[in-house]
Amino acid sequence: MLIRIVHSLTPEEVLERIRGFENQFNSDFEEFEDLFLRKRRPGNLLGIYLDWARLVDAYRGYEESGELDYIFEEVKEFGLEQLAKLTPKRLALLYQLAGVRVGSISELAHRVKRDVKNVYDDLLVLSRLGLVVLRRRGLRNIVPETLVEEITFLIR
Repeated sequence: MLIRIVHSLTPEEVLERIRGFENQFNSDFEEFEDLFLRKRRPGNLLGIYLDWARLVDAYRGYEESGELDYIFEEVKEFGLEQLAKLTPKRLALLYQLAGVRVGSISELAHRVKRDVKNVYDDLLVLSRLGLVVLRRRGLRNIVPETLVEEITFLIR
């Protein structure tokens, strides 16, 4: 089954994608842009140019303000095993995280009236699926954040 996911990228993911373009074209964005705009790069690279420009712009904004504003849409093929991992309780966690920021896994567990250990285990599964990130704050506190803005199941 295909799943369309609209999500936010982490600063590390944005930087990784920028580095990927730099390696692919053996130049930084400014060099690539200069050659592209002077028509020394083929016009069929317009999509790449626009994607790279959005990434660079978003990362520069992050460096200046500390806030990253980059939404990415992708269509993934989910097998039955991956689909089975999207249980109602895990989807409820995604829904909660999309609606309100929480300061810890304990706080999230309290909101959904579930055991902290079970919520943590479910968050690990969602993290492996690329839907959630777990950020360490301090020595012991882990803050879950959703990377998902929207999930659409495409049945063909």
